[in-house]
Amino acid sequence: MRRILIAGLCLCWSAQALSLQDETDPACQKLYRLTDLSWAVEPGMLIKASADTPAHCRVRGVVNRAIRVEIRMPAGNWNGRFMFSTVGGGAGSIGDTTSLLSRGFAMASTDTGHEGQTMDFLMQPEALLDYAYRGVHLGTLFAKAVVERYYGKEIDFSYLNGCSNGGRAALMEAIRFPGDYDGIIAGAPAFRFDEFAPWMIGGARQQAEHPLTAASMAVLDANSRSACDTLDGVEDGVINDPRECTQELLNLDGLACDGPAREDCLTAGQIETAKYMYADQTDQAGNVVSPGVLPGAEDAGDWEFWMLQNDMLGSESLIGGMAETLAMLMRHEAGFDIAEFDPNNHRSKLAAAANVTDVETADLSEFAARGGKLIMYQGWNDYPLRPQRAINYLLEAETHHGGARKTAEFFRLFMVPGMVHCAAGPGAWVTDYVEPLVRWREDGRAPERLEATTGAKRFSLLRNAQPEPAADTFTRPLCAYPKLARYKGRGDQRDAGNFVCR
Repeated sequence: MRRILIAGLCLCWSAQALSLQDETDPACQKLYRLTDLSWAVEPGMLIKASADTPAHCRVRGVVNRAIRVEIRMPAGNWNGRFMFSTVGGGAGSIGDTTSLLSRGFAMASTDTGHEGQTMDFLMQPEALLDYAYRGVHLGTLFAKAVVERYYGKEIDFSYLNGCSNGGRAALMEAIRFPGDYDGIIAGAPAFRFDEFAPWMIGGARQQAEHPLTAASMAVLDANSRSACDTLDGVEDGVINDPRECTQELLNLDGLACDGPAREDCLTAGQIETAKYMYADQTDQAGNVVSPGVLPGAEDAGDWEFWMLQNDMLGSESLIGGMAETLAMLMRHEAGFDIAEFDPNNHRSKLAAAANVTDVETADLSEFAARGGKLIMYQGWNDYPLRPQRAINYLLEAETHHGGARKTAEFFRLFMVPGMVHCAAGPGAWVTDYVEPLVRWREDGRAPERLEATTGAKRFSLLRNAQPEPAADTFTRPLCAYPKLARYKGRGDQRDAGNFVCR
């Protein structure tokens, strides 16, 4: 089966099935009357309260014959706010529509116009546009109309939240439809397909020739921790700023097996592959076209999920299938041959096909002029969407909007030590981005520091199975970039209260 590789896969936790109320809610049920030539709307259903979800009205509909949308609205305690969830990976499913109901939010999500994680929609021009940006925009307009009809009044504040492809879709909303949302949370955005696809294709070729295994990834993880864990003065299994963990400190050549290959060392070929992953990809002129993976958390499951075969993906790794995805996207570009494709010298060849999906500007001026606020977060140890890209985007925004101080009035970036792609990893990565965004947009209190705690230490390779959080918990502050958490030099190192942002 073909697999979608347009953007980083993001595992989503689906809500437990909820049952129907015995009572009826005519206002909910009659929302089907919004049906017209553009919107096909099912009768609404009142869902019974569960232990952590209040009674609410659930409405499902289809926009423009293909874009599925689901809306859930608290039956009695709406706070006037609306949250839309964008979906990771290739979309194709409904995202989170329940997590904030108990806090009074109405919620919605869309599959963007296709079902499943196959890449067939790339062959359909309208479906590709729906995935790229139109599905979220049209789904937003529909969902807002449903919410306002149900409650009989306008929404006070509209918010959007997504990670990976969902983070890309969030930025597309801020750029292309700046009036849709008052506040946006964009996690680990898949900024540019024309950047990460060639990097993955080069990595897949290297991996095919000299494959890293789960055991060799564990060797790399132990090496990174040994070399760089304590650079910040704290031994916690996390590299606080992995940019300081240089190739010299890693000394990858020192991991070579002295004799036959073993699981506790690397072959010369595996060292070559590891060096490719860590190194920046450069073109013929020496310009960086794609940054490398930063050291740390190599054994947290992210490298395995993207580089190795597993039950969730079938017979092919994610990076291994990227060539087919790129070839499909480039099928109308004359003379393009994936077999002859040079990953290091590519951008001009991909620009025309990728401009549909890619975030190509840091101009957020229209969004900012409306009072919009943007929180971006990014794991320092993200394998597919390496963190330098988020930092570079912030710097581009600062250049465009008159410097760091002016940009910080509407855009804050939080770098997360020890987090891999969107979630999981050895660091303190579990935090609430919603409440800080609400306070910022509605009360003007800009977030400087977020409190985070540890969660699942490892990204699961099993479908619908996430590992339990480890028992060795600790807390850390997440700081608005460029500030980072620094230990005060006294007090419990497991307590965020003993760390400052500087």
